[in-house]
Amino acid sequence: MNLNEDIRFADFELSFIAVWKKKLIPLIVGTICFILGIVATMGHSVENLFRASATVYSAQVSSQGEKTLSIALPDYVDLANSSRVCERAAQMIPSYGLSASDVQAMVNVNTSSTGLIMSFYAMSTDAALAVDVSNAVAESFVIEMRSATGTNMVQMLDSAEYSSKTSDGLRALWKTRIVFFFAGFILAAFVIFVKELFSDKVRLIEQCALEDEDVILGVLPEVKDKK
Repeated sequence: MNLNEDIRFADFELSFIAVWKKKLIPLIVGTICFILGIVATMGHSVENLFRASATVYSAQVSSQGEKTLSIALPDYVDLANSSRVCERAAQMIPSYGLSASDVQAMVNVNTSSTGLIMSFYAMSTDAALAVDVSNAVAESFVIEMRSATGTNMVQMLDSAEYSSKTSDGLRALWKTRIVFFFAGFILAAFVIFVKELFSDKVRLIEQCALEDEDVILGVLPEVKDKK
């Protein structure tokens, strides 16, 4: 008979107790993994990530019938992300030597709920580059919209003057190393738990019963010969 044919709640409880009693093992394994994490990430460069934003807006004008007209900017999101706009933006800041694809990879575009404001967010490990790229793409989009619509209804609203740090490289590096520690700790604790849960040791009288109506008269402890 398989003694572990029916796993009871008490088995889980005893397995957790076993993990607690052997907690030094997961701690040691976790520490080893933490050291391995330090070694694995030792050569990684520590870089912060910066973000800058520039915005454009769709100016509202009145027609002869006193009807307010404006351009719905959400309809032009694809144009804002186009290689044409990004190529012009790269040419506006030649000192960085960027290509259109480089600019596209750095920029995200969002529009306001009213559809009258569009924001250009540039991400880079270089704070100054993020500012210059966001401004260049916004200005390039204004030029493209002027050419596409034949109007000046889309104009610059706010230029990026500074960038904000969105990711701390050193903190992210230590987070990775801490993940190594917890991964090793949890793995070792899980192995101990599973090994104890499916152990062939008889820990409960109920495990010895062949049938529900059987009665246990006694349990003999394991005896080892001493030489």
